Amino acid sequence: MRNNKSIALILLVVVLFSACKDWEQTVELPNNNAVVSKRVVLLEEFTGASCVNCPAGIAISNLIADAYPDNVILVGVHSRFLAQPATKGQVDMRLPDAQAIEDFLGDWLAKPEAAINRLYSTQAASYRYGNPDSWKGIVEAELQKDPEFELSISPSYNENSRELRVVLNAKALKNIDKPIHLHCGINQSGILADQLDNQGPKIINFEHNHVLLKMLSAISGDRIAASATENTSYTKTYTFTMPTDSILWNADHCHVFGYVSLDENEKYILQAAEAPLK
Repeated sequence: MRNNKSIALILLVVVLFSACKDWEQTVELPNNNAVVSKRVVLLEEFTGASCVNCPAGIAISNLIADAYPDNVILVGVHSRFLAQPATKGQVDMRLPDAQAIEDFLGDWLAKPEAAINRLYSTQAASYRYGNPDSWKGIVEAELQKDPEFELSISPSYNENSRELRVVLNAKALKNIDKPIHLHCGINQSGILADQLDNQGPKIINFEHNHVLLKMLSAISGDRIAASATENTSYTKTYTFTMPTDSILWNADHCHVFGYVSLDENEKYILQAAEAPLK
C-alpha cells in the first residue's frame, strides 16, 4: 500500500509540473516599431496561483500592455486548473465565470495560455495560444486590422449601496451580415497572494492584477442585433450590486470592461473598451 501511495504522489507531481507549458522564459520582447491603431484588443490570460510558469507569462502580457496602453486590455482568467491558492487559506481567485469562459472557449493544453480577441488558430485548433513568446506578434497583427466598431463604456457607482451601472455603446463602422453580441465584465487588480514559480521559491505576496471577478453579460454575450448596419449605434445597460468582501470586490481597484463580438459560434472579438469602476 505504501508503494502505491508513493507512485501516486510521483505521478501527481509530474502532472502538475508538466501541465504548465515548457517554453523558454523571457521577458525580452522584440523592439518592433509600434503599431498605431484604433483597435483595442482583449487578451484573456489563463493563469493560476499554482502554475509555476505563469509568473513569466504574466510578465510578458504586462510588457505587451505597457507597449500598447491604449490598445490592449488584460483579463486574468483563474479557471480551476492550477489556480488553487499557492498557500492554504489565502484568497481563492477561481470564481465561477472564469471557469465558464474556459469551458466556452473549449479545448486547452496547459497554462499559461492566452486568447487574443478569441482569434481561432486553425493550426492549433484552439482559441488559445500557449507560447507567451508568440502573444505580442498576434496582438500586433490584430492591431493592424481596420476597426469594425467603435465602443465606449460608461460606469457609474454608488458607494453607499454598492450599486454599479455600466452603459455600453457600440457603433458599427461597416455593414456586418452576422449576429453581433455585447459582453461586459469586472476585473480587479492589486490582489496580494502567494504564487508558485519555476525560477525559485514560492513568491510571497505576488500582485495579481486584472483578475476576472464577474461577467455581467451572458458568457456567450448578449445579442444586440442579427446584423450590423454602418453608422448605427447599439446601446446596452448592465446593473450589478458589488458584494462585500475583505479582499475581493474592492471597488477602488476594479475596472469594468466590455467587448463586441460575433456570435457564440465564431466568438471573434471586434472591439473592446475598459474604464475604472469609480
